[in-house]
Amino acid sequence: MLKSRKTKSDFDGTALSLGSDIRESNQHYSRILCTTFALLVILGLINLYSATDGKAFFYSQLRNATLGITLFFAFGWFIPPRALNTYAYWIFGFVCALLAFVLILGDVAGGSQRWIEIGGFRGQPSELAKVTAALVTARFFYTNKLRSAYKLSDLWLLAGMIGLIFVLIFPQPDLGTAGICVLIAACQIAFVQVDRKSLIIVATTGLVLLIVAWFGLLHDYQKLRIVNLFNPGMDPGGSGYHSLQSLVAVGSGRIMGKGFMQGTQTQLQFLPERHTDFIFSVFAEEHGFAGALVTFVLFGAMNYVALEIARQAKDSFTSLLAVGLTAFLFLEFVINASMVLGMFPVVGIPLPLFSYGGSAYLSVCIALGALIAIDRENLGLFRRVKPFGSAAVKSATAIRGI
Repeated sequence: MLKSRKTKSDFDGTALSLGSDIRESNQHYSRILCTTFALLVILGLINLYSATDGKAFFYSQLRNATLGITLFFAFGWFIPPRALNTYAYWIFGFVCALLAFVLILGDVAGGSQRWIEIGGFRGQPSELAKVTAALVTARFFYTNKLRSAYKLSDLWLLAGMIGLIFVLIFPQPDLGTAGICVLIAACQIAFVQVDRKSLIIVATTGLVLLIVAWFGLLHDYQKLRIVNLFNPGMDPGGSGYHSLQSLVAVGSGRIMGKGFMQGTQTQLQFLPERHTDFIFSVFAEEHGFAGALVTFVLFGAMNYVALEIARQAKDSFTSLLAVGLTAFLFLEFVINASMVLGMFPVVGIPLPLFSYGGSAYLSVCIALGALIAIDRENLGLFRRVKPFGSAAVKSATAIRGI
């Protein structure tokens, strides 16, 4: 955990515990983020080409990458963090409206109702909800500053907003994405001083809700995914098939891998969902432990730099937003990698910049662009817009002084 002494402004009065002294930023972390982003985009596209044998999915992902890179630069260089702060609740309302629209008139595919089509663009609003969860949580603590530790009574509005996101996503059904949104907010709250009694109450309530969910909310296939985590051989031809084939693919890659487009599990189509959920299995089979280690290093560097940006942020909003966006990227990578290695249930979490999918790809690019913007804000590279009429006032003052 990062530790910090309170600065003169005390982060605008918010009870934060971000770890070390907030210091003036003299590092251009944007360069590191841009480099890791570019490398992951290239590796992701090359890997998807192999996973899909260069078919339509690959060319569709090329379009996603082009739009994603555009959004990356737009949010990084042209949209200052203070604009996100100002319109955070408006963005929240818009995303919730889209999620409600999905439940009413969304497209159904594979037994799930998660997609909408507007103006020829088809996407999943639930992917945007991940960034939105980080945004509204940061905004909440920025506008509800306390000098003392937060209690449950202080957090009811935030709990309601994150709860609404969860309630709108869970019935799609999409437990994985709904859970990610909650975890993102929880990671941000971990950097805020919360009353110990409140934490105990939340932990107890969470345990009770897990029991209720198991017996009353989870579908049978969701329960099977959890059970297969402990015994994938229980149903090798059914619910355990994904995990077993993934482990075979990863293990057969050994140290250096089988080579580009030489993975037998992939090319012979034994590996299911090889262009989405199990895209990392393709990479591990073809490039082995060495290739997998490279991706771990790149994602690790990205998350470390993102936390450094959070540590050097100028106010509580940008600091907590950076923490939330880091949590988003970190959780997606760790959960997907753990899922592929049989260490986590198969919950449909994509691997950032690798898995096929437009909405997920764009959400990651927006998150990374926002981190770039926060870093540039730390360095004072965003110009502050002067209030209308300030030039006239300055001129009048100068004339009076003559």
